[in-house]
Amino acid sequence: MLVGVVLVAARLITDPQGQAANVEFYRSYLITSVVATVVTWIAAGRGPADARRPWRWIALGFTALLVPQLLFIAVAARQEMPPLWVVMAVLGGRVLWAVLLVAGTLKFPMRPLTGRQRTRFLADMATVLGGAFVISWYFQLGPALTESGRLGFDQLTVLSLAVGDLGMIFGVCAVLMRNGLTTWRGPLPVFLAGLVTFLAGDLLYAHAILAGPLVWATPLSLTLNVADLIMAAAAAVHLRKPDATGAEPGRVSAGVAYLPYVALLSGYTMMLVAAVREGRAYPWGGLAVGVFVMTGAVVLRQLVALRENHHLVVHDHLTGLANRISADAALAAAVRRHRQDGQESAVLLIDLDGFKTINDTRGHEAGDALLAAFAGILTATVRTSDVAARVGGDEFVVVLDRPGSAERAVAVARRILDAAADPVLINGEELPIRASIGIAMTDPDADATTVRHRADMAMYAAKRAGHGTELWQPALPGRTAAEEAFDADLAGATAAGQLRVVYQPIVDLEDGSTVGVEALVRWEHPVLGTIAPDRFIAAAERTGVIHEIGLWVLARAAEQVRAWQTETGRSLYVSVNLSPRQLDEPGLVHDVARRLGDAGLRPQDLVLELTESALVEETSAVPALTRLRGLGVRIAVDDFGTGYSSLRYLTRLPVDILKLDRCFVAELNGDPQGSAVAEAVLRLAQALHLDTVAEGIETAEQAAELSLLGYRRGQGYHYARPMSPEEALGRVKLAFTNSHGGLP
Repeated sequence: MLVGVVLVAARLITDPQGQAANVEFYRSYLITSVVATVVTWIAAGRGPADARRPWRWIALGFTALLVPQLLFIAVAARQEMPPLWVVMAVLGGRVLWAVLLVAGTLKFPMRPLTGRQRTRFLADMATVLGGAFVISWYFQLGPALTESGRLGFDQLTVLSLAVGDLGMIFGVCAVLMRNGLTTWRGPLPVFLAGLVTFLAGDLLYAHAILAGPLVWATPLSLTLNVADLIMAAAAAVHLRKPDATGAEPGRVSAGVAYLPYVALLSGYTMMLVAAVREGRAYPWGGLAVGVFVMTGAVVLRQLVALRENHHLVVHDHLTGLANRISADAALAAAVRRHRQDGQESAVLLIDLDGFKTINDTRGHEAGDALLAAFAGILTATVRTSDVAARVGGDEFVVVLDRPGSAERAVAVARRILDAAADPVLINGEELPIRASIGIAMTDPDADATTVRHRADMAMYAAKRAGHGTELWQPALPGRTAAEEAFDADLAGATAAGQLRVVYQPIVDLEDGSTVGVEALVRWEHPVLGTIAPDRFIAAAERTGVIHEIGLWVLARAAEQVRAWQTETGRSLYVSVNLSPRQLDEPGLVHDVARRLGDAGLRPQDLVLELTESALVEETSAVPALTRLRGLGVRIAVDDFGTGYSSLRYLTRLPVDILKLDRCFVAELNGDPQGSAVAEAVLRLAQALHLDTVAEGIETAEQAAELSLLGYRRGQGYHYARPMSPEEALGRVKLAFTNSHGGLP
C-alpha cells in the first residue's frame, strides 16, 4: 500500500501530459490493482465466516480486473497495437469487477425486512436509482447513444461503465439503508468511500472517452488510483479487527433516510441544468423517465409511511393490539350507539394478577412474552367487531359491541379466563396467566369515562375477591369488613410511625454520578409486614388520607436531601410522587411551600411527579401546578407513554420533565423498532423544551442505548434499587468521589 501511495504522490507532483500521462497511469493502476487484489485476498481468509464472505467476492472482483491488465501488458510488450480481443478482455474484466464488487457489497450484514419495510426499501431504492439514472443519462448514457450517431467501441465502453456504476450505486445505497452504520471507523464505511470515489472516477473516465482522444490526465488517474487504495485500506481495517466486518447492523441514521430525497432533488436539478444548457430533444427523454420513476416511488413510499404511522398511533407496539386511543374511541362510540338505538355494549377491564412478580423474578423479556401471549388469547376469543386493546403495562380493555345482555358479557369474560387457564411456555418454563376482569355495561345516562371507571371499580373488586370476574352493580362501591379494617389501619399509619421513606438514585447517564433521588414510601404494617405502595396508595386515595401521607413523605424527603446537600456540599434534587387527589386540596401549594421552608430546601431542588391520568383533569391540575411552578418547583410526568396524556395536554400543562416509562426502556435492543418510542418521546420533549428521565434501566446495554439516543438522566436497578437513607448517602458520596477522581 505504501508503494501505491508513493506512486499517487509522484503523479500529483510530476503531472505528466500526453502519452507520458497514459504510460504513467497504466503503470500506477497496475500497481494499485495488485495491492488491492493481494490485500483483499488476505482479508478473505481472516475472521469469522460471515466476515470473510464479502471480502471473497471483492477479492474475486479485483482478480478479474487485474488478470486482463497483465494480459494487456504482456501483449503490448510484443505488439505496438494490441488486438481488439485483448482490449475487449480488459473491458470485460472491468464489467466483471463491477458485478463482483456489487455482490460482495451485498454480502455485508443487513437488517431483515418485514413486508412493509421491504416495500419502503424498494421504493427508496427506485428513487435513488432513478436519480442516478438521470445523472448517468446526462453525463454518460445520453452522450454515448446520441452525440456520435453510431455505436462504436468508445460508446460501448461508456455504456458498460454506466451500467456498472448503477449497479454499484445500488449496492452502496442498499448497504446504507439496511445496515445502519453506527460508526465510521470500521471496514465497511471505508470500503463504501472507495466505491463512491470510483464512481466519481467513472464520470471523469466517460467524459474523457467521449471528448477523445483519451488521455489519462492527472485528476482521472488519481481518482481511480485512490479508489483502489481506499478499498485496499478497508481490507486492511478488516485485518486489524476481523470481527467488525460481520457485526450486526445497527440503527439506520437519520441522514441515510434522506437519500431518496437527495436523489429526487438531483433529478430535478439535472432537468433544470439541461433546460438552461441544452435546447435539443436530448436529454428530455431519459430525464422524463427518471423523474417519473422517482416521483412515483416517492408517492408509494409516502403512502406506506402514512399507513405505518397510522398503525403506530392506534396500536400497541408490543402486542399488536389496539392501544388506549383506539379503546377510548371504541367505548365512546358504544356509548353513543346506546343513546341512539338503545342497545347496550360492554367494556371489560382486565388486569393481569402477579405480573409484577414475573417481571421482577424472571425479567422483562418473560413479562413481555406473557403480555404477547395474553394478547393472542384475547384476539382468538373476542369477535372481529369487538375491540381488544392494551392500555397500560399489564392492563387490557375489551369493548364488546352489543353483546345482547350483561350475562353474555360475563360469559365472554369467563371464556377469556378459561382460555388463559392453560400455562404458556416462556423461555422453557410454563407460566400461568391469571387475570381479574371488571365488567360494566354502557348506560345512556353515563358518559364513557364513567363507564370505564365502573369497569375499573369492578376489576378491583374482582381482584380483592379473588374470583376472576365482577360485574359492576350500584351496590359494588360498598366495602367489606376486611377492607374497612385495612383502611382504618392505613389512616393511623402516619401517626403510629409505620411509614418509612426509601430512595432510588437518579443518575447522570454519562458518568453514573447521582444527581437526584426519587423518594418512595413503604408501610411497615405490624401484622402484614412491609407493604408496597401499589397495595395501599389506591386505598389512601379512596379514603382521603393520601394528602396526609404525601405531605409526610415530602417533609421527610426534603429534610433528608437538605441534610445530604449540607454534608456533601453538592447539588442534589429530590423527586416526590404527587397523587391526583392532592391536586384537589385547596391548601396544597401552601403546604408544599411550608415543608420546603421548614427543611431549608430550595424549591428548584424539588420535583413533583404525577401520572398521565392525573394530568387529564385540567380543571384541577392546571391551577395547582401553575402555582407550584410559581414557587420554583418542577413538575414531572411519571410513566410517560402509558396513560391518558396527549400532545394537546402537554402543550398547555405546566410540565418540566417527561419520565419515560420502564416498558419502553425494556423494548430497547439495538433495533430501530425497539427504540422508536423512546426516541419519539425524547424528540417530543426537545420540541417542547422539556427534560427527560428514563425509568426502569435494567442493563448496561439499555443505559448505553439511551445515552446514544440523547437521554441524559435515568434510574433503575442497573444503578441501584430503592435504599435506606444511610445506603443512599453512601451511594451519593461514592459517585461524587469517583466523578472527582477519588476512589477507584
